Amino acid sequence: MERETEVTHQTHSSHSGEALGAELTHYPPAEISPQTEERELPSVLRSVIISLRPHQWYKNLILLIGIIFSGSLLDLSLWGTLFLAFASFCILSGSLYIFNDIKDIRRDRLHPKKRYRPVAAGALSPTIATPIATILIIGAVSLGFIINPIFGVLCLAYLLISSSYTVYLKNYAIVDAIVIGAGFVIRAAAGCAAIDVLISPWLILCVFLIALVLTFGKRRQELLTANTSRACLTEYSVSMSENLLNLSVSLLLMSYALYSVSMNEALLMTLPFALFGVFRYVQLVHLDNFGGNSERILMDKPSIINLTLWVGLTVLILYGGFL
Repeated sequence: MERETEVTHQTHSSHSGEALGAELTHYPPAEISPQTEERELPSVLRSVIISLRPHQWYKNLILLIGIIFSGSLLDLSLWGTLFLAFASFCILSGSLYIFNDIKDIRRDRLHPKKRYRPVAAGALSPTIATPIATILIIGAVSLGFIINPIFGVLCLAYLLISSSYTVYLKNYAIVDAIVIGAGFVIRAAAGCAAIDVLISPWLILCVFLIALVLTFGKRRQELLTANTSRACLTEYSVSMSENLLNLSVSLLLMSYALYSVSMNEALLMTLPFALFGVFRYVQLVHLDNFGGNSERILMDKPSIINLTLWVGLTVLILYGGFL
């Protein structure tokens, strides 16, 4: 009798996997503690924090572009507002990750790594996660309007485009990358709006292209490791993702060079560091299948040294009186 129950369960799981795609790979369920049913506040809080993806918040550092490249870096009166803006976007983007986990819970449970996320693993129930994420989003957007009405509108724009991505747009190849790029651009614009400064459109274009580089690098990695982890991958191929990655890299470096010439020709001295940084990322994508965890670039010693030198030289040129 127990054997029949086991077979019935396996058959049911198999049919569920087929509903998500013909070639989904089945992995054993993530181990969950026996105390999961008796969720205590500390464990729920820990699961919420993990689901907010703090390791992804580095993407919100794009908000700092405005204060650096507008010549306002030394204006200490702006940093308090910018910190609140950064916190607002971290809460907002993190809460949207929770909704994404809820939507993809079945597919994530069949993924070799995503199945350990709190929602997919059962450590954080969707019935608990949904109201928590909703409250956090309302709080983040409200804080945005307190900071600056325009900043608040951009928070809403980011919420709209990210929600559209989660619900629908991420299922379409190329469109998914463009939408992610638009989200990066909104971040950069929001950083400028928060402290009421302007930067060159060329720099905004560079932000968009950086997002494309990261996205196509990630798609390549996903195709090589779990080609059914997202619906749009059926419309990609490894060679296609590599071609799009190379094209985005070329456009990014050309746009950065044009920005440098248009703003301050001395910034061309930073171009070798920009070249090395982008080429190093591409190298790691090909040699170490790096694309799926782009935050690892922040732990790569050559990249850290290069980034430090690029930032130092850029600040010296913009604020040191170079002509």
